[in-house]
Amino acid sequence: MLIVVLVLVVAFGVGQFFAFSNITPQNQVTPLATPTATPAANATQVIAYVPPVPATSTPAESGSCWTNSIAAPFRTDAWRCSVGNSISDPCFEVPGSQNLLCNIDPANPNSSSSFVLKLTQLLPAPEVPEGGIPANWAWLVQLSDGTVCSPFTGTLPFAQGGISANYGCAPSTPGGEGLYIFGDLNASTSPWTAQVGLLSAATSGLPTVMDEQTVNVATVWQ
Repeated sequence: MLIVVLVLVVAFGVGQFFAFSNITPQNQVTPLATPTATPAANATQVIAYVPPVPATSTPAESGSCWTNSIAAPFRTDAWRCSVGNSISDPCFEVPGSQNLLCNIDPANPNSSSSFVLKLTQLLPAPEVPEGGIPANWAWLVQLSDGTVCSPFTGTLPFAQGGISANYGCAPSTPGGEGLYIFGDLNASTSPWTAQVGLLSAATSGLPTVMDEQTVNVATVWQ
């Protein structure tokens, strides 16, 4: 009889153990889910441009180049060239070819503005500015809204306060005013930014900057 009682006590104790082991204590803390990171703004795409082999249907012109490109001054394969009285800058050497490719618009794959330049003279020795290559340079810029801007290769437009417009943009505004990038591109942020605005029509003296704003840069070609 004593043995039976002991067996029942042991069985009852084991059952109670397993029963209570399946109960979650009230003060148990449920682990929190890992927080989802907020996606950052799209970074500026920096493209090291490589000129493609021109299609056989690409128009060809004859001309010469007398100095490195002003628009792409940090490339030894980019040139400032002339065809008759017209100047093209930059014109790029095509890998594996003695010809150059001018009036390129990589922002618009359907552009038909490019042409092959057949040189009538040998290229001069390349020269690039001293002091290293800045990270924020570009020979073509596309803003976040799709506007495309290219650097001025002649006299820069200046505004009051000594502010220079380093890039001109297309298309122009509906009223026909030219859109400009003032100063250099800001590559210290992600995405890059640019100071964009208009120039007022000045009857005397320098114009003023109008509607200036900071905009994101989607793509740059170097």
